[in-house]
Amino acid sequence: MRNLFNGVGKLTLFYLKTNKWKMLFWTLGVVMLTLIIPPAFQEMYPNKTDMKPIVETSKNPAMEAMLGPGQFDHVSVGVLFTHEMLLFTGILVAIMSILFVSKGTRGDEETGRVEMIRALPIGKMSPLISSVMSMIIVNVAIAVLLSIGLPLLNIDSIDWKGSVIFAVSLGVIGILFGMLAAIFAQLTETSSSVMGYSITVLIVCYLIRAIGDVLNDTISLISPLGWVTRTFAYSENNVLPLFFMFMLAMIFLLIAMLLYARRDLESGLLPSRPGKRNANPIWLSPLGMQFKLYKVGNISWAIGMFIFGASYGSIFGELDAFIKDNTMLQQMLAGKGSNYVESFLPTLMVILAIVSTIPALISLYKIKTEINEHRIEHILSRPVSRVKFFSSYIVVALFNSFIMIFLAALGLYIAQRSVLNHPFHFWTIIHSGIVHVPAIITFVALGVLLIGWLNKWHFVVYLYLTYTFFVVYLGQLLNLNDWLKNITPFQHIPEIPVEEMSYKGISILIAISIVFIVIGLLGFKRKDIT
Repeated sequence: MRNLFNGVGKLTLFYLKTNKWKMLFWTLGVVMLTLIIPPAFQEMYPNKTDMKPIVETSKNPAMEAMLGPGQFDHVSVGVLFTHEMLLFTGILVAIMSILFVSKGTRGDEETGRVEMIRALPIGKMSPLISSVMSMIIVNVAIAVLLSIGLPLLNIDSIDWKGSVIFAVSLGVIGILFGMLAAIFAQLTETSSSVMGYSITVLIVCYLIRAIGDVLNDTISLISPLGWVTRTFAYSENNVLPLFFMFMLAMIFLLIAMLLYARRDLESGLLPSRPGKRNANPIWLSPLGMQFKLYKVGNISWAIGMFIFGASYGSIFGELDAFIKDNTMLQQMLAGKGSNYVESFLPTLMVILAIVSTIPALISLYKIKTEINEHRIEHILSRPVSRVKFFSSYIVVALFNSFIMIFLAALGLYIAQRSVLNHPFHFWTIIHSGIVHVPAIITFVALGVLLIGWLNKWHFVVYLYLTYTFFVVYLGQLLNLNDWLKNITPFQHIPEIPVEEMSYKGISILIAISIVFIVIGLLGFKRKDIT
């Protein structure tokens, strides 16, 4: 038994050193994003009288579906902060953990790193345990920093006990979904499949919780996200849900270890479907190959974006009721009129557009996998130019830039028709969505530029996207300076239907994107790929 875990400590240190910058950026990003919210709430709601409108709003079924139930018997800034931030921050931490585990398990097997490590005097279980341990360390670091940082804000209701409950809730939910990803790493053969299945389960857990919180609490308790929302930090401070989540995480780890012991290296326990004897001529070009290889991931994201848009469209029927008395949401509106639904549409659509940017970047960055695994050398040894090969990834990314936001807008349109007495016209919804395509393409173009000239620092695009989300989502609420907003592409997109269509900002974004793509292609043509 001891030999199974031989060298796990040294290997964990190796993983920490390898991923130190990613871990640092994720940790600081989550902690800083969390710590800036309570002071803003303190300024907006200085006393309990000012809190009454948002409390009544939070009891609305649509709001409970989005954020979960709240415990408002003794309302305070801490209670409102927990209700508004815990679930979505928990989802962010869960995605972080899934990414770390998928990269540290299946990702390292795909690149051959685990095979080299296993050649050393390392126990069979050590690569899996070390990858999981590095994920746990990141979550523990986030929990510790928030446990210390939140009380230091000197807000009366943000006490030490509630802060520990809030922080540990984030850490445990991250560890739980990290362990779930470890299970999928044993069942599937690629890191993209691990991320796809894990994030799908995360979305299903969110939907089950949303349905249960509206219809029946028993349904909500099927989902771990339903457990975490019932910790009620700064009010009841329930520890029991944390215990159950931790025990489930340990069970998931045990299952992952048992499955890991039964499978061969670089294989998955789920059977692979054999390929066709002869390839369709459509798939023989570089572009056709990209659509063929990554069609499952693209289709999964497309379905997810449609459902995502539909889930937001379904709350439009209750939107007027819980915005008119909610000062925070009113500050986030694009327009200042009394038609809150229309004013909220651009704000909602830009969030959908930011999420739609993720699959576009993922499809572009698939070329990094081909480079890291040295498959690109076999392709370029044939009569295929570098520019043509790289362009195939760019075309798929540009296609996703359009199709993802279109499907999100389509889902929102279909859902809002069933809940609004006077629904939006089809073109109004679609136009408010696809107008963001130039901003999405700008992120793709920046990714092309970095891939073309650099061998590292490609994650800067994701950091920039995270910053953009922060500015768009909380910029109005925190009264950020205009220059902080103007450096994000989405700030230069007209807010349809509140504003008239303007092509100035869009034209500038398209021109910048073209320049970035051309420079990136020139750099890729000259760079040493190896």
